[in-house]
Amino acid sequence: MKSRDLIAFLTALGITALLVLGSIYFIDEIWPHLPPAASVLIFILLAVIVIGYPIYMLGQWSNRYLERVQKRSAKGPPKDDDQGSGQGR
Repeated sequence: MKSRDLIAFLTALGITALLVLGSIYFIDEIWPHLPPAASVLIFILLAVIVIGYPIYMLGQWSNRYLERVQKRSAKGPPKDDDQGSGQGR
């Protein structure tokens, strides 16, 4: 894993943790004062954010990883000692 991937992973993890902690605080302190219609709408919005953001970040990581793999395969196959020996296939 490259450092860029690690930074993206840690960023996604940190933001997810902050969203969860913010949601807990919001539910404990502010939620009881909201009207029911607003509570439902905010609940749906929070669910989409908390579930969707990590999925989005994983998709971004996947796109970068696929791009790297495609660039690497365009340069040619890796030089391996076992190629050409006919073993393993």
